[in-house]
Amino acid sequence: MTIWILALILFGIMGALGRQVAGIRMGISFIGAVVALFVAGPLAPHVRTALGAVGFKDPVTVWMLAAPLAFLGVTLIFNSIAVTAYLKIGSYYKHRAPDDVRMRFERVESQLGMCVGLMSAVVYLIAGSAYVYHLGYVTKQVESPSDNPMWLKLVNKMREDLASSSFDRVAASVTTASPKLYQTADLIGLLYHNKELQGRLPDYPLFMSLAESADLVTLVTNENFAVLLPVQTNVSLILKDPTADQIMAHPEVQRVLSELDLADLTAFLKTGRSEKYAAEPMVGKWQIDLAGTVKQFARGNPKVGLNETRRLQAILRLKMFDYHLVTTPDQKVFVKTTQKALPAFTSLLGPVFAPPRQYPPMPTNMPPTLYTGTWKKEGDKYQASITVEGAEKSGDVAFIEGGKLAASVGANTLVFNRIP
Repeated sequence: MTIWILALILFGIMGALGRQVAGIRMGISFIGAVVALFVAGPLAPHVRTALGAVGFKDPVTVWMLAAPLAFLGVTLIFNSIAVTAYLKIGSYYKHRAPDDVRMRFERVESQLGMCVGLMSAVVYLIAGSAYVYHLGYVTKQVESPSDNPMWLKLVNKMREDLASSSFDRVAASVTTASPKLYQTADLIGLLYHNKELQGRLPDYPLFMSLAESADLVTLVTNENFAVLLPVQTNVSLILKDPTADQIMAHPEVQRVLSELDLADLTAFLKTGRSEKYAAEPMVGKWQIDLAGTVKQFARGNPKVGLNETRRLQAILRLKMFDYHLVTTPDQKVFVKTTQKALPAFTSLLGPVFAPPRQYPPMPTNMPPTLYTGTWKKEGDKYQASITVEGAEKSGDVAFIEGGKLAASVGANTLVFNRIP
């Protein structure tokens, strides 16, 4: 119903306008509308760039305005040409042609203008339908089960009417949207309607650095903003919240979005595995392997007896039970623990140590970051550098049996297991 109402409005307005402005102007304007229909899509990325250059930072607004502004710009150019042509031709018939010729010209102009106006209405109907078709694919993904803004209801209703009238076939055939649009819409819908998948986002390798950014974490965990998405709230409330603008304007978020592989992120959310980053063994989240660490120490210190290694293992179970590493694709390292740094392992062997009856439970959540650093790869070798109390300490990193990570820290070697 809404599409037929739109069609009637366009036919009424464009028919009356065509009769008023006459055939020459309406004919050139009609040609401009046809050209704009086919070039608005290819021009939209350039319009987005221009909008960003003049200060539009909201990606949703920029995306929604790009194609209509491109369409409007092309039609305005042709309308300017139409006015210039009409002034020249109309001036001739008004001042130089005989009265009977002028009268016939004006009569033909008026009738032809209405016909071309009706033809233009068809073009504008197709253009509007194509816009609704693509916009509706996105808005359908964020339809709340309980509360939706009026504009979203209208767009979704119009897209449903397009489908029921089969006019969506026309809208889909005359203009094509970038595959990135559909991938983005599918990803947004997947996250919007699946609360459990939202919790996987910080585990995606590209987002690991974002999860360690204190100011960004403060924004995301804002008590007013954090509750909006999980409960599938009104999308307008999410977009209007100032926190959303601050998150999208964050430089680290901008960098990550420019590198984001939508297909890989979608696959990661569904399967928990990223094919893009699986080829780099250094990238991931790691948990201390206490038995492996003691084993590596015993291999490097064959003179140490069994009692000493058992004592060392007990101390490490008490003092290093929550050591974690986060190594990101942008070659950053985060050492996470609630404990303080330990001295060299050999200094722990001398004092008498009575193991406690109960050890602290293994953490279920990541502890806070104690140190930060970087990692690099040279050929097949890896090296990590950690800043400790203002001094930088470097060590080699190797991968041993079972895919474990062995990091040299001074005279010690820490072994970590990858967290699935």
